[in-house]
Amino acid sequence: MMIHAWQGYKNYSWGANELRPLAKTPNSQNIFGGSQMPATIVDAADTLFIMDLKEQYKEARDYIEKNFSMKKSTTTLSVFETTIRFLGGLLSLYALTQETFYIDKAREVAEALLPAFNTPSGIPKSNLDVASKHASNYGWANGGQSILAEVGSLHLEFLYLSRISNAPIFEKKVKKIRDALDKAEKPDGLYSNYINPDTGRFTGSHMSLGALGDSFYEYLIKSYIQSNYKDQQAKRMHWEASDAIQKNMIKVSKKSQLTYTVELNNGMAQHKMGHLACFVPGMFALQAVNEDSEEKKTKTMHLAEELAKTCHESYVRSESGIGPEMFYFNDFDEATSKHGENGYIQRPEVVEGWFYLYRLTGKTMYRDWVWDAVQAVDKYCRVDSGFTGLQNVYSPNAGRDDVMQSFFLAEFLKYAYLTFADESLISLDKWVFNTEAHPVPILRN
Repeated sequence: MMIHAWQGYKNYSWGANELRPLAKTPNSQNIFGGSQMPATIVDAADTLFIMDLKEQYKEARDYIEKNFSMKKSTTTLSVFETTIRFLGGLLSLYALTQETFYIDKAREVAEALLPAFNTPSGIPKSNLDVASKHASNYGWANGGQSILAEVGSLHLEFLYLSRISNAPIFEKKVKKIRDALDKAEKPDGLYSNYINPDTGRFTGSHMSLGALGDSFYEYLIKSYIQSNYKDQQAKRMHWEASDAIQKNMIKVSKKSQLTYTVELNNGMAQHKMGHLACFVPGMFALQAVNEDSEEKKTKTMHLAEELAKTCHESYVRSESGIGPEMFYFNDFDEATSKHGENGYIQRPEVVEGWFYLYRLTGKTMYRDWVWDAVQAVDKYCRVDSGFTGLQNVYSPNAGRDDVMQSFFLAEFLKYAYLTFADESLISLDKWVFNTEAHPVPILRN
């Protein structure tokens, strides 16, 4: 599948953001900062390396060395997406290959992003025009606020870059964000999705483990692991957030006793769970193996497994065997989404959760679930020159979403492959994955 996806991109959109496999033309997204930013190449290269696809990896490597430059960013880019896809990808490539030109490229990306951090609180803005250095937030984000998932998912990358380039500035920037989030007032210990970059205070009261919130939570436990279990602030913040989530945002359905996460709006629970929120089983599984008592470990792992089962139900209750973008628990739906938000855009979070549970519990059921999902995607999403999304997972022949997302190659196929590869290939004892599935090493020295 990886060879097929790479070949389609190479044939029809080499050097562009992504491929539209049906149209056989490049796909551009404004998050990438211009149509010549090679998101798929940088995002996919470490997957090619890990899969030992030597010829394809060399194509990616040579392109990055000769052609990749932030000068290709000619319009506004997303600071978060550029960090997790481009910076994360380049850092992994350095960690895996030890080729130092990757450090130089990574540093070029991070330095280009620094103007976004010039705010009174140190909380960066969402968007940046690299050439003019003008940073801005989305108007729809609670009237121009910064977004929790974005500002809270830069830590792994900036910290590792500081360590390998001996440039403390990057680590300083993310430490300032962490301190601001730590200090900000949180009702019931919960983090709002929006934070004011001028005051450093949370605004509004929308809380979510899906879009807008998700990877912030993931990066607390992962930062603790990345630091070789020395980052006590990350540890405390994770366990406090986890307790608040378990108290306020985990529900069990009446119909079939499925455990799921809710979103909160002004304290009111919205009984829906996004495909994005299916990263949570992996997060709780990582927490479980780091609990300080057998009793807590068992309890937390049970929660991870129950949530993973719910994400699995969202897959098996659809005609395609692939889960929808959002699923609901109400009079009409039970881990389904019959009335909308039922497309599939190649998201990896569900197989990511099962990958962690397979690695950390050894239960082959999780590996089987990954294989079922891979087969469903191969059956319904494969076309002549790559893979597409689906308009409606309950009606797999109702039309396609004609985009091959860079994260399909970076995440979905990597997590699927690693579920079956020897555990020593990317051992969880030595590596931690950023939210784009780019592994960075646990810092032992």
